[in-house]
Amino acid sequence: MGGGVRPTTSWRPVVAAALAVCALPVVLTLAALCLPLLCCAVAAVRFRRVRRRRMRGCCGATGGWRAETIDAGDRLRLLHKYLEDQMELVAADDAGELLDPAKPWREKK
Repeated sequence: MGGGVRPTTSWRPVVAAALAVCALPVVLTLAALCLPLLCCAVAAVRFRRVRRRRMRGCCGATGGWRAETIDAGDRLRLLHKYLEDQMELVAADDAGELLDPAKPWREKK
């Protein structure tokens, strides 16, 4: 009776792939048009967050510029300590007190 051979694959995947390829330029164009809007939204959110932090810092319980001055003093003290430590390391290296991994024959005195 029916001597015809039925194909094993259907046309649906082929049609779906062709439709996806045809729709790709449209989707990419719409995505590219949305990017500037997304960038503006992110910038607005960041601007509001920074503004809110500054308003809280100036008018809040932190003390405003006085807290920043104290923080700057702490940073300056830490910077001086760091520089002193670095100078001690340089002096120790000049005196030959440190081991250099590149020069294993140089021993600690």
